[in-house]
Amino acid sequence: MTALMKPLFLAAALLLPGAAVAQTGGAIIVSAEQVEQIRQDARAAQAPAAPSLSRPIITAPPYALNLEHRTGKAPASLHPAEAELIIVLDGAGTITTGGMLVNATTAANGNVSGTDIANGAPRHVVKDDMLMVPQGTAHMMVPDTGGVLVLATLHLPRTAEPTSVPGRAPRLVNLAADVPAMTQKAKTAAATSPRFFGGDTMLSLPPYRVGLEYRSPKGIASIHKNDGEFMLVLEGEGVVVTGGTVVNPKDLGANIDGDAIQGGTDNRMKKGDFIFVPKGLPHLARTDGTFVLATLHVP
Repeated sequence: MTALMKPLFLAAALLLPGAAVAQTGGAIIVSAEQVEQIRQDARAAQAPAAPSLSRPIITAPPYALNLEHRTGKAPASLHPAEAELIIVLDGAGTITTGGMLVNATTAANGNVSGTDIANGAPRHVVKDDMLMVPQGTAHMMVPDTGGVLVLATLHLPRTAEPTSVPGRAPRLVNLAADVPAMTQKAKTAAATSPRFFGGDTMLSLPPYRVGLEYRSPKGIASIHKNDGEFMLVLEGEGVVVTGGTVVNPKDLGANIDGDAIQGGTDNRMKKGDFIFVPKGLPHLARTDGTFVLATLHVP
């Protein structure tokens, strides 16, 4: 285990009471069962009068993937220097974005909160919907009356609009209802893909992109020189190999690709499992059946 990987694992382990986080081949893995345990711990710890409570899922500084257990209307927020990825893990509710914060108050860290949002755009969300909220955009998440809204959230540094990426216009909402057609499109593309998987864009806010990947039996070994990678299994199951040595490496600039991984750790993963692969770590995803991932590269 390298000096970098040790603090990544220790941070996750220390912040996940009651959940045995797996650190295999240098990656951090949190299973669907462990996510559910985190949810139950949050529910048990939430005070009756508190509308929300947050617990970490994966901590890989400077990134923190958190679970938010919401039972009522909490303050609205605005992050001047961070975008926010929101994944609905369970329940239903309304996420309002845009507009102006009511009774805005700025905290010491620069984030702004308010009691409500005026003239925002409300959107009803359900399990497996995803949103990307740009920096400087007011947002508020409220569960349906009498219900809960369980979210995975990830703040992403983004202090200014980057140079536009050709063919990558912002896409800020991806609905669960969109995923079957996207999966079929990616499955069709996988059959002729030189990288042995088919993909589509779920969310895009340059430089960040959440991609849908339909994985094939062979897979391709990769090392990302500059990026870590978060993955969430959307459907099916397969193996993510981590660590080891890339066989027949080819330097492609930002990435090193290869034919296989020798001496890596096979991590069997299923729907609802999360994994974080630190930059520089060899990894490969493969399956004998259906294996659909949501992936996000972070610098």
